[in-house]
Amino acid sequence: MRLSYQLQQPIRPLALSVLAWLLAPAAHAQLSGSAGLLSNYMYRGVTLSDDRPAARLALNYDGAAGWFAGGQVVTGQLAVESHRSAQWTGYAGYAQRLPSGLAWETGVTAYAFPNKPHWNFQEVFFGLSGDTVSGRLHYSPNYLGFGDHTLYGELNGGWPLAPRLQAFWHGGYYYARDNARTNRAEARLGLATSYKDWQAQLSLDLTRQRGWSTTDIYGSNNRGDSDVRHKVVITVARIF
Repeated sequence: MRLSYQLQQPIRPLALSVLAWLLAPAAHAQLSGSAGLLSNYMYRGVTLSDDRPAARLALNYDGAAGWFAGGQVVTGQLAVESHRSAQWTGYAGYAQRLPSGLAWETGVTAYAFPNKPHWNFQEVFFGLSGDTVSGRLHYSPNYLGFGDHTLYGELNGGWPLAPRLQAFWHGGYYYARDNARTNRAEARLGLATSYKDWQAQLSLDLTRQRGWSTTDIYGSNNRGDSDVRHKVVITVARIF
């Protein structure tokens, strides 16, 4: 269940939420992973693959005592790069379920760009999850090495439509205290399906940002007012 939730969030594929594990009848340590292809690697409303397909490998470990960890590597390409390069992400944290039935989690995420080490940065996060909705807040003191203090809040949810089909939604807002022109709201609506060890999803990603800049690493066009952009993303992966 946790891995199918991963595929619902291509902008945040590591899926820090351990809701499915917490609500399981028995708690057991579990190692899992996935390998797949994305038509576009979208992360918090922007592409980290220059609007091109990308490959992704992810591994996740859920400990029986509440500790969890994992990581992924993606063949990404920022707009200022001339060729593909690996983008690494790793996370570790702790989660527990409250008497009310809600689950909480906290931990640290690290992002690494081996070809551009000055972009490396870290975040701390805190999240709450219910039966159908989860929310998280992330903070970084040096986002992408720019020295920006940033907050990112997100809500995620979904519901089954058929035995092998589910709908999902996501909404997020990125806020940079020191660089207001990068503030943006983003959302996703999509469908996910599975067959044996294979999973696939189709989603519509929407992003609204004021003053897109030609100089940033995302390759956005220069605009002086608010602009809404949309991307259709297809993801196919094999679970193991």
